[in-house]
Amino acid sequence: MFTNLQHHPTITQAEHRALAAISNTDLSTLADELLGRPRRDCTAAFAFGSYFHSAILEPDQYEQIASGFPFDAREHSRCAEAGKLARTVKRQRYPRHLIYSAHGQAEQSYTATHEPTGLLVKVRPDLLIDSPKRQRRTVVDFKTTSCRDLAQFLTTVEQYGYDRQGAFYADVLQAQRVVLIAVQKKPLKGQEPQVWVVELTAGQMDSGRKKYGKLLRCAAEQRQPRQSGGQLATALAQDFGRATLTLNKPTRHFAAA
Repeated sequence: MFTNLQHHPTITQAEHRALAAISNTDLSTLADELLGRPRRDCTAAFAFGSYFHSAILEPDQYEQIASGFPFDAREHSRCAEAGKLARTVKRQRYPRHLIYSAHGQAEQSYTATHEPTGLLVKVRPDLLIDSPKRQRRTVVDFKTTSCRDLAQFLTTVEQYGYDRQGAFYADVLQAQRVVLIAVQKKPLKGQEPQVWVVELTAGQMDSGRKKYGKLLRCAAEQRQPRQSGGQLATALAQDFGRATLTLNKPTRHFAAA
């Protein structure tokens, strides 16, 4: 479904955003517009997520960022909390094994062409791991969450489009597995943050694949004024409304050390 996969190992996050291609964030924005959802201010969440991912995957860059907020108490606190959660994740054996894998690529950009529509797309996975013999490829995505337990987090896989993002990244990158590693931002009183490792099931991947495929067709059709936005929104709502979440194994649960 995707052709002409191109690796761009040296470009920065800012340069990735500037690429004239469709990202998963663009698909989320399009879905919100078509379904009439109100625009959300995610500035603080994006900043926290950026600090968290840097602390996990680019610790040298994180240290530079952290030292850049000596006079901004709120931003300094946010950055420090993200670093604390990253250390919680790294204390777990399996996440640590993935993070320090000799076969992993962190924060690198790829572009490809979506063959059915001809659209150029871009992805920048948190971590992409090839098996030693390159027979299996895994996409790893790190999440912070306010969920109180694993069961609640599993409901957000569909709610927040993690199934769509996972299928999109896997298909673009020709990966066979998608693994989410989530850490609690607000643990229960007196407890350490929990870390959950969830591999997307075949059912979730199929559901996500239908969603991103529909959105890419909508993006292509928007360039052709024959079909109205109302028709597109109706078709999209029907597809998303039929999506169901399959909560099957494999799932792993870790208590923070």
